Amino acid sequence: MKTTQLTNAIFLTVLIAGLFLSSCNGKDTEKGMASNPADLSVLEKEIAQRLREFENHLRNGDSIALGNMYLADAVIMPSLTGKDAIVKNFGSMIRDSITGSSFNTIGLWGDDQLLVEEGTGVWSHENGQVVGKGTYLVVWKKENGNWMILRDSWFPERKQ
Repeated sequence: MKTTQLTNAIFLTVLIAGLFLSSCNGKDTEKGMASNPADLSVLEKEIAQRLREFENHLRNGDSIALGNMYLADAVIMPSLTGKDAIVKNFGSMIRDSITGSSFNTIGLWGDDQLLVEEGTGVWSHENGQVVGKGTYLVVWKKENGNWMILRDSWFPERKQ
């Protein structure tokens, strides 16, 4: 059952990412999307700054600030829809003393209004004990000059 859910979640994430990438700025080829690498390096710095903000909000135990990084209609795939559910989820993590995180972007695609980020991450208790490692895909959308999370997905590392 979990394998089927994970497979479905991965399929949906890849499908959504593909749709967003193919519609970004009307550019439908990778060559067109990569035509201005200087802009992409600026965008990478902006996303890195938002990731550090996320980590700080979690470290400070602020589920409201974490929720405010997401758009009102955001989804953490496969099962959390809307900002209220997202805030509640982060509140639960914080109460369980999961207040440590570290995220690293390994790929970024899109334009100055919509980005898909691939990365690796770690979740940990406040004492530093790691509770989860994995990879993620996040769709960022610029709204009112700020990068906000539209879609978020997490893929835990498989235990060997």
